[in-house]
Amino acid sequence: MSSGNLDSDTAQLPENLPPVQPPSAGFIVQLFVVPGLIVLAIVAVWALFGKLAGSESDWQSRLVELRHPNEHRRWRGALGLAQMLNADQKLGDAGEGLSRNREIAQALAEVLTADLKRATHSDDDLKYEEFLARTLGLFDLPDEVTPALELAMQSENDREVRKNAIGSIAVMADRLSTAGQPLAVPGLSEALIGVSRDTDPLIRQLCAFTLGLFPEAAARSRLEVMLEDSDADTRINAAVALARQGDSRGADVFKEVLAAAGQPADAGSPMEYEQFLALKNCLAAIERVGPGLDAGQRSELIPLLEPIARDYREPKIRIAAKGALNAVQNGR
Repeated sequence: MSSGNLDSDTAQLPENLPPVQPPSAGFIVQLFVVPGLIVLAIVAVWALFGKLAGSESDWQSRLVELRHPNEHRRWRGALGLAQMLNADQKLGDAGEGLSRNREIAQALAEVLTADLKRATHSDDDLKYEEFLARTLGLFDLPDEVTPALELAMQSENDREVRKNAIGSIAVMADRLSTAGQPLAVPGLSEALIGVSRDTDPLIRQLCAFTLGLFPEAAARSRLEVMLEDSDADTRINAAVALARQGDSRGADVFKEVLAAAGQPADAGSPMEYEQFLALKNCLAAIERVGPGLDAGQRSELIPLLEPIARDYREPKIRIAAKGALNAVQNGR
């Protein structure tokens, strides 16, 4: 551009240009923030509906995989559903209530039932059945899942499958009882009573614990018999289960456990852990039934509790023993 043209253009400009002002805060809000908020609101609504729709389609797709003939797809479906159920349960009222989703519960129960009825079972099949039996305990739909669990706990099935089935019934019964909805399924406690006569001590132990969650008189009568079981852990579970219902007939078993506390096992050994757990559970049970003990039971328990409350190496046990001792001495 020539200097002449530049002078000509300059001559056409007004002599006094308006002063340059920085944009006001209000102007910036109107220009950027308000439209941004609108966009965010639209995105949030889209994300919410997308999440809801995606969540539903996600568990439905897992159900499809659950029934797939391919072993890896089946496992992926089962694992995915279990993870979703666990996560949803932790959310409580903010979750989707998957533990009450009948479609999922029916699907898992049907798959477990079909697998149990197959003629042959590989190691992978057994692991799959164990997992399904454990997962069914996450549901609050006993009418949907207990038939499959009853089948799974029978003696013809693998020990681990049976263990997980009984454990799931216990977990479900405890959770529903805490919520004020006792587990009431016709014939279930009778089925547990039958299984509690098994030759496997572990199965008897689990049944003793679980029967304590059922208020029926037949369950309590069976627990009284199990106080004389040849297996020590079964006796302990039966005594603690009765105490959970305010029944002190397991006092003689508690005396056995308290007396054994003075004979500590090797530090860090499985025996030490079992002894600790048995003592902890028995002390809590004694505290619970303290008011219902007769004079003879009190006179036998007090000298066993005193050294534990005073000298036991584990502070938590000393505290628990003091609580039990107080309940026995004062009847409260």
